[in-house]
Amino acid sequence: MQKPDVLKIGLLINPIAGMGGKVGLHGTDDSLAERAKELGAKNVSKERAGRTIKALLPQIEKLVFCAPSKVMGADLLQSLNINFESVYETQSLDTSSEDTKAAARAFQAKGVDLILFAGGDGTARDIFSVVGEAIPILGIPAGVKMRSGVFANYPEEAAEIVLDAIASIESGKVLEFANTEILDLTDSELDYSQSHYFGSARTFSAPSKITSPKVNSNASSDVALKELTKHLSSELAKDRLYFFGPGRSAKLILNELGVTDSEHSLAGVDALIGGELIGKDLDESQILELISSHSKATEPLIFLGVIGGQGFLLGRGNQQLSHQVMSRIGADNVFVLASASKMTGTVPTRLYVDFEDALSKKLFPDFIQVHVAKNRTLVCKVVSSGFVPNSVKAS
Repeated sequence: MQKPDVLKIGLLINPIAGMGGKVGLHGTDDSLAERAKELGAKNVSKERAGRTIKALLPQIEKLVFCAPSKVMGADLLQSLNINFESVYETQSLDTSSEDTKAAARAFQAKGVDLILFAGGDGTARDIFSVVGEAIPILGIPAGVKMRSGVFANYPEEAAEIVLDAIASIESGKVLEFANTEILDLTDSELDYSQSHYFGSARTFSAPSKITSPKVNSNASSDVALKELTKHLSSELAKDRLYFFGPGRSAKLILNELGVTDSEHSLAGVDALIGGELIGKDLDESQILELISSHSKATEPLIFLGVIGGQGFLLGRGNQQLSHQVMSRIGADNVFVLASASKMTGTVPTRLYVDFEDALSKKLFPDFIQVHVAKNRTLVCKVVSSGFVPNSVKAS
């Protein structure tokens, strides 16, 4: 630590992180960033980082910031009139993983106490590849996929973790850290439900505020879930529009209808009506268009799975299911299914919803059913970004 009452933070924003979500891409690594821009994607990471930094303003005099230039951090801090030390000069607004690694090396040279970054798993991987376990890292969730165990549940909770650290420093307590997994897809990974392990990073010990690493699962081997999906496939109405969210659980229903894995998108959102697959790997605008074009039919219904180990229902890997989309579908038309083993491995059994706007109108009730077998459901608490009860924060 620099001083007993000061926390030195290296702030890094990946400006392309999360851009692919609404437009139906499953990341923004490499060429996907350019594709996202071509599809009209907008920057989301600066806004989400801003939510964190604004929540820190009441204690800002107890923080010292270092940041790369321009879009990688400096622009945000300058807009909030926060003093900082510039540690790395980006050469272009089109930043790359090499810029992230260079900034991480600069933070290391400056002896920061924490690297606070806005991005996804790719950003976490790049930072970890430089600092390893030498510097704690904390992620502001801003990517398309966030499987690693270094991300706060919501941007505001990243701020709460930092504020808790300040309080601990002031009271003379030793900051508590934990080791956690850095996970991501590999370039050759064909199964979106599986993750690759890249190492063990250090982050704050704040289990109620930091999302657990994603747990790999095999829904196809769960007999009760397969029985449920077989039953659901036989009950589908011919004139109703159905959506199937990313992941193996929801797509098992399509498999029961004879739709093979090669015909649907395991990582994306698909649509079906009258037994016919009419949309594959849809983006936000395509989903809204289908809802509008079938507005005279029965209200649409969406089948959603749960991310194993994390409990996220929306906001991780399915950002095309935006607040606007889910408002059109309606909470009453959401059918959540997951294997019993996945739900019992998600402790506590809460479902998290993280829409792009913290002030979005709350869509879901406080509790929702998760179907784990044909005649068995679990009732889970729903915690939404911007609507986090104090009782949950304190647990």
